[in-house]
Amino acid sequence: MILNDKIETLKEKLYQDKVAYCWEHIGPDGNYSPFIRWLLALFIGLFLPTFLVMVSSTAMWSAGFWFCFVLATMGVLITRYLFIPDKHRCYHLTSLGIHYTEQDMIPEVAFKIVRGFAWVGIAVCIIAVFLLGPLALVGAGACALMSFGMTNFHPTVEKYSLAMDERTILFNLIDNGMLSFTIPEKGNHMYKGWVYFTTLEQKAECLLHLTDLFPDMEAIEIKRVNDQYKHPIYQQEDDKITE
Repeated sequence: MILNDKIETLKEKLYQDKVAYCWEHIGPDGNYSPFIRWLLALFIGLFLPTFLVMVSSTAMWSAGFWFCFVLATMGVLITRYLFIPDKHRCYHLTSLGIHYTEQDMIPEVAFKIVRGFAWVGIAVCIIAVFLLGPLALVGAGACALMSFGMTNFHPTVEKYSLAMDERTILFNLIDNGMLSFTIPEKGNHMYKGWVYFTTLEQKAECLLHLTDLFPDMEAIEIKRVNDQYKHPIYQQEDDKITE
């Protein structure tokens, strides 16, 4: 409880501290490039329509073909923009660390469509109750509750913070718009994570501000993401776990 109170107090100070540098980043979270995300969306979105065409032996340019084509297009777009969307992040660097917001880049039209389907679902549930009687509540009730929840479907903005001090270790991924930060001591506001940049120039400017704010911070250049785990601090953690 005491540790949680200290963390919350530190977060409050971090958010109230003067901002030395701020930047925005729009794109994936680093796990998959946009090209790979589109490949995943194409594979997932085209799987069912392609299967239907093969099973039904649908002729080219027939009504069935166009139905599958529209279904495939919707599947690809829904997969790309709803299930694996890009992120919009707004970073703020202070003398106590970094705080930022994160939001899924889902088009507003998608939220409107979902809300529209939700109201249609509610109407269908009400009609089912009138036509089939109370027994319809067994299935329609759950569907109606889910639909009511989806009528308020709006984009959400998540807040995150990264507490930093002179003990923080910075890993700079060469020729990539990513920086990794970690604090060695466990249980003492430790943080491990990445921040992202749109351009290398943007990252270079941030590094200059970091040097001014934390002149004694250990900065290490790495070629691959997993190279950071070769640092002695991670070996020490493994040794402690073994003991």
